[in-house]
Amino acid sequence: MRFSLLIFLAFFSNASLSQGPSGSIYDFDIKHWNSADGLSSNSVRAISQDQLGYVWVGTVYGLNRFDGHHFTQFSTKTSRQLASNSINKLLLDQQGYMWVGTKAGLSGFNPQTLKFDRYPILAEVTSIVQVAPDEIWVAAENLFKVKQGKVSRVQSIKESVVQIEMAGDSVLISTTKYLYKLSSEGEIQQIPLPDELQQHPLYDLSWFNDTLHFASESGYFHLDKTQQVVRCDIHGVDNSAIYKLFKDGSGNDWISGYNKLYHRHAGQEWQHISAEELGSSPWFSDIFEDRDHNIWLASFSEGLYRASPGKMRRVVGVGQQDMVVRSVRYSARLNSLLVATQTNVGLLKADEHFVELVDHQSLGQSTVYDFYDRSNQLWLGTDNGLLLYNFDDGEVSRPFKELATASIRVVQPHAETGLWFGGANGLYHYDGERLQAAPFNADLESAFVTVIESQGQDLLVGTTSGLYWYQQEKLNRVGLGTPLFGAYITSVLTLADQQMLVATLDDGLFIKTPQGQWQQYDSSKGLPLDPVISLWYDRDSDYLWASSLKGVFRFRPPAAKDSGKVLHFELVLSPYDRQLGTAPGRCCNGAGHSKVAKWQDQLWFPSLKGLVAVPLQLTMAPDRPLQPLLQDVTGQKSYALLPEQQQLVLEISDRNISIRYSALEFIKANAIEFRYQLSGFDQEWQQVGQRREAIYTNLPPGSYQFVVQARYASQGWTDQQQLKLDLVVPRLFTETIVYKGLWALLVVLALYGLAWLWRRNAVMQQQELSKLVRLRTAELENSNQRLSELNEQLSQLTHKDTLTGLRNRRFLFEQLPKDVEQYQHNRDTMLQQGKCIALLQLDMDNFKSINDLYGNSAGDSVLQQISGLLLRESRGADYVVRFAGEQFVLVLRDVEFATVRDFALQLNQLVAQANFQIPDGRTVSLTCSIGYSCFPLELLGGQLISWEISLQLAEIALSKVKESGRNGCATLGFDPQVDAFEFEDSGHIEMQIEKLLADGLAWFEVKSYRP
Repeated sequence: MRFSLLIFLAFFSNASLSQGPSGSIYDFDIKHWNSADGLSSNSVRAISQDQLGYVWVGTVYGLNRFDGHHFTQFSTKTSRQLASNSINKLLLDQQGYMWVGTKAGLSGFNPQTLKFDRYPILAEVTSIVQVAPDEIWVAAENLFKVKQGKVSRVQSIKESVVQIEMAGDSVLISTTKYLYKLSSEGEIQQIPLPDELQQHPLYDLSWFNDTLHFASESGYFHLDKTQQVVRCDIHGVDNSAIYKLFKDGSGNDWISGYNKLYHRHAGQEWQHISAEELGSSPWFSDIFEDRDHNIWLASFSEGLYRASPGKMRRVVGVGQQDMVVRSVRYSARLNSLLVATQTNVGLLKADEHFVELVDHQSLGQSTVYDFYDRSNQLWLGTDNGLLLYNFDDGEVSRPFKELATASIRVVQPHAETGLWFGGANGLYHYDGERLQAAPFNADLESAFVTVIESQGQDLLVGTTSGLYWYQQEKLNRVGLGTPLFGAYITSVLTLADQQMLVATLDDGLFIKTPQGQWQQYDSSKGLPLDPVISLWYDRDSDYLWASSLKGVFRFRPPAAKDSGKVLHFELVLSPYDRQLGTAPGRCCNGAGHSKVAKWQDQLWFPSLKGLVAVPLQLTMAPDRPLQPLLQDVTGQKSYALLPEQQQLVLEISDRNISIRYSALEFIKANAIEFRYQLSGFDQEWQQVGQRREAIYTNLPPGSYQFVVQARYASQGWTDQQQLKLDLVVPRLFTETIVYKGLWALLVVLALYGLAWLWRRNAVMQQQELSKLVRLRTAELENSNQRLSELNEQLSQLTHKDTLTGLRNRRFLFEQLPKDVEQYQHNRDTMLQQGKCIALLQLDMDNFKSINDLYGNSAGDSVLQQISGLLLRESRGADYVVRFAGEQFVLVLRDVEFATVRDFALQLNQLVAQANFQIPDGRTVSLTCSIGYSCFPLELLGGQLISWEISLQLAEIALSKVKESGRNGCATLGFDPQVDAFEFEDSGHIEMQIEKLLADGLAWFEVKSYRP
């Protein structure tokens, strides 16, 4: 009897299906942006759209232009004619001009040129309407009209005006006490407002359904047929504050109230979304519908929302108490969906009514993993055993004691009467009379069966530790030598061309090609979501559908000839997609086999909030073509581009430019890809993904054409979705033929003059001069050598180096012990201040080449210049010593530990960047190597180490730099456990350091400067 009733309900639901499911507020997909996404403020007050398609968003901190991906901000700093950053109203008039009402008056701008204008209205603007093609009215305490750019006051209204609305040819004007109706003939009708509206703010007037509606702090009102303003009595809409009223192009009504957003599909009952369901306060100051019928919601405190008619639906059956769905399966016999929630099992009929079959008491705490109905019986595989539901009497029983308590993941049909059961205890077969364990259960590495796929007489068995093929009474392991061998199998799908797809829990997706090769796809190879828990192949659309705990994606099965080609995965539902009233990540749920079902040309997936229905013929890309837009070109100046502009001539000196482009898409902005090419410069297309800027440097003069194309990730490139701009880079005077000709003439004259001089001063003078030079050079070299010897002897007896004027070694060995002794007297204070004595040994790299190439005088000059550089960079308390030849020592007294490394690196960089002039006028460049150490060392008992060892450590670090390729800085670092007594014997310091290096208790810190 009960089964007959179910058949009747199924027939009745088919008959009512023609009416279609009712619309729901939950069918709107929603996207949220705030200041973290680039919006100038989370307090949004007004929304509009220009003729190009950009969405303009007014906030309390400026105006924003939005292309679906990026917010471009405009404020009083960048646009001085903008009256205030606090935007109240936006209106696009019939000429495409955008009017901006602010806290401090009225402004306007041309969205194409971005040129702003200021108008002489200085009070706060609360409403703007267009009453004629060339005339707008503005409420700003008084009532103003702007006609052909001229502002005048409307004298017929003497009171303070709050809101304005158009009603056909009439203008409706609200003040604090009255509603005025101005006809096109100039007649005025005065209607008193009720006390509730006089005593509370009025936020909005809206004319629809031939009636004027009021949104106010005291609730929702309308003007009735007797021309009285009365409260609206609408079920579900209370008397709390109402901020905005709106009727969209589909006839749906929207009301923004306090902590609730009300919505009504045409001809249906009111629904609402609360703050808890939206995830934030639904307190919206403006509601706007764009040309693609997206609904934009301006939140007072949470930013910007976009609600668009969803292509996927979230379905909770009428009468379904528990929204958490665990499993779903299509019953062809009942033409309904079998739905298992957390608490019961039932049927979802074609009219989306839910009929309970197994109640919570019968199901207990069990979770249904899979089910299958046959012969008036419903088999239920749960985590607490196998259950059998009888449609005739509604009784639930446990048919087999072997499977009474075991976890059952799979219930699959076999032949006409047989069934396979798989779970924690292995695989079992029921032939209609008796239950038998599979003969190969003992051969399974893991007895926990997760997947069963019948292939005629063959059987594919997936477990928590690999996939098996049972064929001709032999069990074979699948995927030998691949990660599939021991993987946790979640789903298996075989195709007609011997292809096989295997989804795993931790190892991604495996595809077996017709050639028998396994290809693995995971996140590193483009798999958008994992783990994959269900697979479905739709032959009509030739799409493979896959779901995970995070969403849904689809892809085309690889053809035999494309077995090595990378698959393109199309993300249908991501973890970040959400609907009104749901949190992100609405899909997918499920366990066992029942994770997807096909019904009514849709795929149904279980989720934590009902079922998600996805059309099989889903088209991700919009019907309209995707048209790129050029926003601006920036070089030394910014070039504004008009929509129809086809050529741009740059300034003469502009050679480095940035071209910003975009494409308007507000639903799947991240699915847009771009490529561009500068013809005449780029050899090929630049594939840039989602990047929306092209940067070119050092452009040669000439004429170029910039071409940018846009597409959705699922589409191919086409010329119909591209934009071109001719770019002209003018030539500098130095690049003209005249300039080059003058230089050529100058070179010819110079060569002629040189040739004339060469002929005149021929051989005799050259020989005489050469002889004289050789003689003088020999005399000078002898004199210089003798003088150098005398100077060297003299410098050994003094503290000063005669060549450089620096201190010499003698001074260093006398002064440094005194400095160390002075430091020891103030050691505690110095250590508290983090100060030390730093010893830097600096050696000029390849200095001998200077003497060899340019002579000793050039080398001496370079040494003098280096000495000057070192003196300039040292402090007054420091001193610089010429230690030997081209080697110097810098002693930094009372310097902070933390600054020594940076000082050494800076000194290394300054030497490398310096140009040293030699006597013949030429310049040379050199690099240096620096080794440094500090006294005391930062180790246990470091103050006990002598200055001689510190100097040796600096020399060892210098040697390390030389070995590492020169031009760098180095020091020795020590482990804190190294004791200062390790360095008692200064005669074998190198051996001690090598031992510490080998033990890992010391290390070199080498930093190199590379220009």
